[in-house]
Amino acid sequence: MSVVVVMTVVVVMHRGKIDHMLHMFMSLALDKLAQSVQTQELRAMALLVVVSAIWYNPVLAMHLLDKYKLPNSNESVVEQFFNQLFSDAEVFIGIHDKKVAVLALCELIMHPTAPKPFEHIADKLIPFFITLLKNLRIAYQLRREEENEEEDGDDDDDDEDDEELESEDDEWDTVVMVIEDGAEYVAKLEEFDPTDMKGVFDLEHLECFDTILDDEDTSPCEFNTFKKLLEFLLQNKGGHDVLMKCVDSDLQRDMQSLVEFADKESARKRSEMIEEQGGYNFTNSFQVPQQFNFG
Repeated sequence: MSVVVVMTVVVVMHRGKIDHMLHMFMSLALDKLAQSVQTQELRAMALLVVVSAIWYNPVLAMHLLDKYKLPNSNESVVEQFFNQLFSDAEVFIGIHDKKVAVLALCELIMHPTAPKPFEHIADKLIPFFITLLKNLRIAYQLRREEENEEEDGDDDDDDEDDEELESEDDEWDTVVMVIEDGAEYVAKLEEFDPTDMKGVFDLEHLECFDTILDDEDTSPCEFNTFKKLLEFLLQNKGGHDVLMKCVDSDLQRDMQSLVEFADKESARKRSEMIEEQGGYNFTNSFQVPQQFNFG
């Protein structure tokens, strides 16, 4: 499992620099997907390797995907892969996984020269986007609530620490506690076996790594990217008709809700940026006259 995770991280972190390795990574992932026996988790991570490759370079990734052949078969796996991907939206557990999937497919659709293999499975694409984005919206809201609770808890802890350190005895107790915790940590390190990595990545997927797509301040916003995709489709009637032909009123409401959330996210980030820069800067251009003439 760890090998599949590392491949995904390498692809995301080295965009434009490892073209020569993309074929090997994608082949290994597709070989895993072709196995008859596989866990849901392994399938999700193998799908994510290919999705990450599409984000890395849509043209190259689609070329390699089209060239890949199943064992004992001359059939291209392109349509099979996207069928599997669109059917497995719920297996993408982490925020990173969902975000990469959204950004990659938006990149593929909006790329001027990349092939668009969705003609026969177009009815699954928009529902796939909406499932991922709605789950992402919930995940972000929960994460921010947890961060706010942690900040409140840290403030409480700071107050308690200030009170405890008022006495010399409490101060000594704190030193002892730190030493004991440090000793416990060293003991765990000494017990760690680097050759036994089974299960290390089983629970958190890519959430245990920070990649360039995990920085909310610098990475592209998937909600705004999806909004740009919808605007792009409106300007390209052929693609719009193909992808929107099966969108019912419920999906339209979901899309509108996600667009509104994208606008709120943009406003939130602008507000945070202004706050980090010291708040709004109000300049008074009105010049007060030094002398008043009342006639």
